[in-house]
Amino acid sequence: MTDRDRAFAYLTGALTESQLPAAVGLKFTPDGQPLTCRGNTTICHVDPNSDAFAALVEAQNRLKAGPFASGFTFLPHESFHMTIFEGVIDYSRTQDRWPGHLPTDAPLDRVTADFATRLRDIGLSRTVVARPTGIFGGFSVRMTGADKSEEALLRLTRDQLQAATNLVRPDHDAYNFHITLAYNLRWFSTEEAHSIIALSQEVGAELVQRVPRIVLGPVEFCTFETMHHFDRQHWID
Repeated sequence: MTDRDRAFAYLTGALTESQLPAAVGLKFTPDGQPLTCRGNTTICHVDPNSDAFAALVEAQNRLKAGPFASGFTFLPHESFHMTIFEGVIDYSRTQDRWPGHLPTDAPLDRVTADFATRLRDIGLSRTVVARPTGIFGGFSVRMTGADKSEEALLRLTRDQLQAATNLVRPDHDAYNFHITLAYNLRWFSTEEAHSIIALSQEVGAELVQRVPRIVLGPVEFCTFETMHHFDRQHWID
């Protein structure tokens, strides 16, 4: 399946039997207001003083001006980041989404304190050089390492974070790096999906040309209450 086919299937809801996208009711209200969804994660924020940040803002603004933008809720600029390794989120407590050494009913604050200790002095004092490859479905900038060595470094970093947290997920190796610009709030018709994909390809191509490399890092251990803000607890070094 090509990225275009995958985006079409996602935008039209063909990949699920759910009446609404997964984020609705968990991360956002049906009209796009953020809901409390506490958790922790490891990320690299995009430097707000960088050209990459300005380019992402411009790309998001282009998507906001699209004909079906009302079907999305767009994130505030200060939240722009690339996730390196997902932590836990309070509402998702299955065995494959929770650290193996802690019970799934452990309070979130206990998990965060445990991770904060485990994620110190593990040898991650590094920057990451990544590159955008396009925009998926009107809401997500697809990312990869700037070259083969940087991609290998990203994957190694994920492996180190997985080992440190004892949080082993079945999709670990297949994870797609990305910078989220928005969340969709509904499924779209065939015509709407094609229009969103066309705009995504146009805006994505301009973004790739403008910022072929984005310097990120070092990696941060963060907590969050909503998808609008990520609080750094400490650098991971």
